[in-house]
Amino acid sequence: MFTKERTYYYLLGLLIVIFVVFQIFKPKPLDWTESFSADSKIPYGGYLLHEYLPSLFTDQELTQNQAPLFNYADTLNPQKNWIFINKSFGLDQFETDILLSQIQQGAHVFIAARTFQNTFKDSLNIGTTLKNPLLGGGSILDDDTARVHFTNPALKTQAGYPYYQSTTQTYFSGIDSAKTVAVLGTNDEGETNFLRIKMGEGNLYLHSNPTLFTNYFVRDENGIEYVSKALSYLPEQPVIWDEYYKDVNRTGGSVVRYVVSEENLRRAWVLGIVGLLLFMIFRAKRKQRVIPEITPPQNSSIEFAKTIGDLYMEQGDHKLMAKKKIRFFFEYVRTNLGLDTDQEAKQLTKDISNRSGIEHSEIEALFDIIELTSDKEDISAKELKLLTDRIDRFYNQSQR
Repeated sequence: MFTKERTYYYLLGLLIVIFVVFQIFKPKPLDWTESFSADSKIPYGGYLLHEYLPSLFTDQELTQNQAPLFNYADTLNPQKNWIFINKSFGLDQFETDILLSQIQQGAHVFIAARTFQNTFKDSLNIGTTLKNPLLGGGSILDDDTARVHFTNPALKTQAGYPYYQSTTQTYFSGIDSAKTVAVLGTNDEGETNFLRIKMGEGNLYLHSNPTLFTNYFVRDENGIEYVSKALSYLPEQPVIWDEYYKDVNRTGGSVVRYVVSEENLRRAWVLGIVGLLLFMIFRAKRKQRVIPEITPPQNSSIEFAKTIGDLYMEQGDHKLMAKKKIRFFFEYVRTNLGLDTDQEAKQLTKDISNRSGIEHSEIEALFDIIELTSDKEDISAKELKLLTDRIDRFYNQSQR
């Protein structure tokens, strides 16, 4: 009996190993995800453009932004070029104010996105329209080539710059006539896809075709020439390439995603799982432990946190005040919204948004400030006020 059981486990382990080896070494399909990231070498990644930037801005510092704009509210230097390339782009009110203030003081910001959202869109009063070439009986097998053109005689060519219209054909359908707007580029139909808005000492450049700046298009001479001309409007000064606001990072960026995206790490991860499974089959013993009973938090802590918070404010202890504010916020989430605050942050923000009726981007921004405040040993009165204002805004907007 023992021999038969051991043979069964051996065969099961062998089948698992064969399956994993097959998964590791089978041909990997081409990834058409629109990541736009600097380290992404897939067709719609931003690796080639990021590597090409030092030759466009010679002797200028090139850095990556990995944090929300409110982290730099007091330290930003406006004499910079910012480059945002993403499928969609949106900021909340606080972040929009920071970015537009930087432009007013002399920053030059280049944003390539198919859609613009939230407060940022409302502040500029702009809109985009996506043209689908497959509507009206079209086919991707038909002539799929469209062209984009510069309006500047020094940059435009007679033939224009070709691209596949089935990948992206978006144009600006709404432009605020009250702003100082210059049309810098159009498509074959004369519809605007590249424009400049003058703001104070700086300029905001908006482009509606972000895939024109990805590896797929930058890999040939036409693509490089188009990108070089489009970015030539930016002055010779340090460049900040944004990574934080990309959709792939804000909605799906995680350690696991990064591990499975890297071939060697993915293999090591899978082999580790196989080893763990084999260990569980042949060596592990089943054990059970008593699950401790967790006493639910008492509602009285809400008023207590308020009283203690006011006391710490009088004593000038900003960090302890912040901790009480955060504790009071999570107590509100548990008691008023009926949510478990120990769950994963990403899921928790979605649940809070659904229960409170507040936009998900607002909840994410609030959690970013809470995380930033919690990680610091000491905080300033200004940082405490920022946290307090965010939490108070949440209470005022919550529908519960």
